[in-house]
Amino acid sequence: MALRIGILTDGLEERVSEGRVEIRNGGVGVYIERLIRALQALPNGPELVLVRFGNGALDVYRGPRTRSVGLRFGGFDRYARWLDLPYVGIVRELGLDLLHYPNQFGGYALPRDMRRVVTLHDLTPFVVPRLHPWRTVVGYRLLLRPSLARADHVIVDSEATRAEVLARGLVSAERVSAIPLGVEADFHPGARDDTIARRLDLPARYVLAVGVLEPRKNHGAVVEAVARVRRMGEDIGVVIVGRDGWGWNDPREDPRYRDLVPHLRVLANLPSRDLPAVYAGASALLYPSIHEGFGLPIVEAMASGVPVLTSTSSSLPEVAGGAAVLVDPHDVAAIADRLHEVLRDADLRKRLVDAGLARARTLSWARTAERTLEVYERVVGRR
Repeated sequence: MALRIGILTDGLEERVSEGRVEIRNGGVGVYIERLIRALQALPNGPELVLVRFGNGALDVYRGPRTRSVGLRFGGFDRYARWLDLPYVGIVRELGLDLLHYPNQFGGYALPRDMRRVVTLHDLTPFVVPRLHPWRTVVGYRLLLRPSLARADHVIVDSEATRAEVLARGLVSAERVSAIPLGVEADFHPGARDDTIARRLDLPARYVLAVGVLEPRKNHGAVVEAVARVRRMGEDIGVVIVGRDGWGWNDPREDPRYRDLVPHLRVLANLPSRDLPAVYAGASALLYPSIHEGFGLPIVEAMASGVPVLTSTSSSLPEVAGGAAVLVDPHDVAAIADRLHEVLRDADLRKRLVDAGLARARTLSWARTAERTLEVYERVVGRR
């Protein structure tokens, strides 16, 4: 008999773009949607019960071996979920073998006889609290430790995050597994599309930055590095793709970058169908984030045949797998120098592209789903 797994989709946000329903949020939303789809595609996969608060219009809610259960999100119900109150009845009534919390943490108030798995994507509110809203930091400090202590198993996206979890004594080693994320087949070198580039008014040559518009993504270093490279004689623009976040300073309003503004694009609501073309048309991805649990843009760019520069910090060298130029995210001068080198050195670019394509081929959502199912089976006692 197949396992019956409940997955909370409170971290999977929806929007309608150009008549299509798509994921509204970035990393966590992508993880939840891609994991569910990959679990649905497994030949001997589990039965899934998706517990949602939104409309549930995405295709994954109608996939094979899948049932969708909607909960209200207003009034008291919005706060009851923090006490796991809506989930107890679902687990019991539908006979779930376990409940998966894929959005950082949860389950600390679930009765002990109910099995739970938690996916913790990063510890950045602990590591760099100044780069997060105070509510997020307080939430982590209050809820993370009891949630992980009561989880039957914790999944993280990288060995770097696993090491951080263990160093802080948040969970014992045998109860935490690092399972890398995957990359979609939509991202490939042939996705370049001049029609989309003209519609979006992209520069002829551009450095790409992808990530939520917030301080942690270090977009200021991207803009300053490109401005310096232009002063070195490179005719290059910059394209920033990311949904609205918090605490972001728009470089288009900064008088220091007055000369760069005609070559700068900020695409805050880019339809997901256009993203592969924007990647494939880039001269390089510059991803100098301060701290990450994984960093999906790295592997999406590599799969698109685009050279990658990313940070020496946290999980990013691990995710890059030796196929990217690593830079100190706090050293803008060094970032500009290495970016200039990547843009000018054809041999270096080819090595990065070839190594990146090879690295991207080692990562798949199918493998993420297989290893996640192995965790489910161990927790339930079938391994």
